[in-house]
Amino acid sequence: MRSKNTRNDMSSSRLLSPYCFVGVILLVGLGVASLTYNTIQQNQKKYVRLYEEKGASLITSVEAGVRTDLRSKNSTIRLKLLLDEMADRPEIFFIAITFSDGTIMQSSFTEGQQRMETQFLKHIKGLHTGSQERSRIYNANERQIFLAYREFTPLTRHELWKKLQKQPTLKPLEKFIQLFNKEKKVSNTPSGKLLAEKRIDTRELAKVDTQKLAIDVKSFLEPNDEEAHRPVIYVGLDARPLQELQRSSIVQTVVTTGSVLLLAIVGFLSIYWAHRAQRSRRKAGRSQATVQEVMYNLPDGLIVTDNNDLIVYMNELSKVLLHCDGDITAGVDIAQVLLPDLVPYYLQARDGLLRHEKVIEISTDALPLLPVGVTGSVIKDDQGVTIGTVFLMRDLREVHSLQTEVERKGKLAAIGSLAAGVAHEIRNPLSSIKGGATYLKSQFKQGSAGEKTAAIVIDEVERLNRVITDLIGLSRPSDLSMKAVFVADVIEHCTGLIAQEAELRDVHLAVDIAEDVPQVMLDTDRFSQVILNLCLNSLDAMEEGGKLMVTVVPDAQSISIIVEDDGEGMDNDTKERIFEPYFTTKSHGTGLGLSVVHKIIEAHNGIIRVFSQKGQGTRFVIQLPSMDKEQ
Repeated sequence: MRSKNTRNDMSSSRLLSPYCFVGVILLVGLGVASLTYNTIQQNQKKYVRLYEEKGASLITSVEAGVRTDLRSKNSTIRLKLLLDEMADRPEIFFIAITFSDGTIMQSSFTEGQQRMETQFLKHIKGLHTGSQERSRIYNANERQIFLAYREFTPLTRHELWKKLQKQPTLKPLEKFIQLFNKEKKVSNTPSGKLLAEKRIDTRELAKVDTQKLAIDVKSFLEPNDEEAHRPVIYVGLDARPLQELQRSSIVQTVVTTGSVLLLAIVGFLSIYWAHRAQRSRRKAGRSQATVQEVMYNLPDGLIVTDNNDLIVYMNELSKVLLHCDGDITAGVDIAQVLLPDLVPYYLQARDGLLRHEKVIEISTDALPLLPVGVTGSVIKDDQGVTIGTVFLMRDLREVHSLQTEVERKGKLAAIGSLAAGVAHEIRNPLSSIKGGATYLKSQFKQGSAGEKTAAIVIDEVERLNRVITDLIGLSRPSDLSMKAVFVADVIEHCTGLIAQEAELRDVHLAVDIAEDVPQVMLDTDRFSQVILNLCLNSLDAMEEGGKLMVTVVPDAQSISIIVEDDGEGMDNDTKERIFEPYFTTKSHGTGLGLSVVHKIIEAHNGIIRVFSQKGQGTRFVIQLPSMDKEQ
């Protein structure tokens, strides 16, 4: 059952994912659109600035040419030639110099450019050369003209002053000042233009009046109305290349930003689907881990195969039941793993005929007859096609042990009820019979028939008394006197008692006790009874001699005592009934010895198991809990 938080997380992710996707796309689109707009604006400004710099360089070239011929006699003609020559390029439509009021001072307009000149004069009326704007684009005769302009200053007074300061004497400065003053006066007369071209005879300037020269220089450097209304120079360039550059820049920017947007969307989708795939893989991984953990910890042996009978999965318990090596991997043929007894049942499971559990017994090296419940079914996909087989094996030893224990305890309960009713009633007559038989034995001569008959009566009474004693021991609770003892000491004591008997029967007695065996809580007398009973049974099973081995093996939670012989062994029926009361294979036994042993081991919270095969000996294994586990 999924938790509430898990359901909330899943529902919120289903609700928010589309909105998050649309929101991110919108944000990316707005960002890309803003970036595109800014890039286009920057590129347009860059190309306009490039054309402005081109126009400025042409204006600078004109100013440099004018500065060179500023004082020549034919300066006006040379300026016209300079403008015509510089405008004689395909990308330059015209170059014009106008007064501050818009009247053309000089230009490169030809007779065929009268319409262009008219439109030029029309567009420059609203221009303010003092503003930061230095260019304009307008249409003229279906042509796009880029107009670059600025104030025309071929040589300012301060620049002249810097040049005159570099002269070695004051003579050139005085000559220039006189010339400037004379031109200034003459320029105010109607014939000023003609007189301005005359030159002063330098012989008239023999002496320099420094005081007057200083006053004249100061007057020369002061600003006047002439400088406040300077002429303006205009350069008309072909704007088509600029517009083509802007157009191609826009196209390139749109394509680039569109590609970026597309890549962003594709990247986001990739991240989104990668995240979903990763989440799906995590969910699948968790589901697979959960399934594997469940299958690993199943109380049954599980084998999964494909439709080629190759193993896909095999849990640990199935390996234990089949006694397989730990390196069994997927892809192994199941015929190499299954025991021969299990193969027919696997084939039934593969055919879909083993839906109900069947109980069988399989033979292994460790357990000759192991009760196992087998079942299985086929695996089909969503199309109904068989893709594999599931084969289950259930270890029924515990179930059989519980059934046997229930049956045994039921018999013990019945015997206990019987024993409690008749034990004391039988013992009293037996005591009288034994007393009378003992008296009669003393009355007969030794070796006579009467003496022998009396001895037989006494022996039989003692045998009946032992039976009653064992019967009472089964019927009453086991009152143990527990204390911490070393099992090794008890084993050595018991084997010492039977050592002479073993030697007489030609049985080799061996004791193997591991080092550092811890102490165990035991009733020494009752546990000694267990060891003696098992050892005596082993001696009885080896009529022609053999080997009796007593081993003590400690582990983390228990101590195992193993009594093993190589006698005649037992068949399966005998082995299953060996702990039942009054069941015996001896002609002189009561059939209560192993029942008492079983009861004593149970009283010690231990377990006793028997392993035997006919003709191959018998092994009893007793497991007692360690003191740490009991605490």
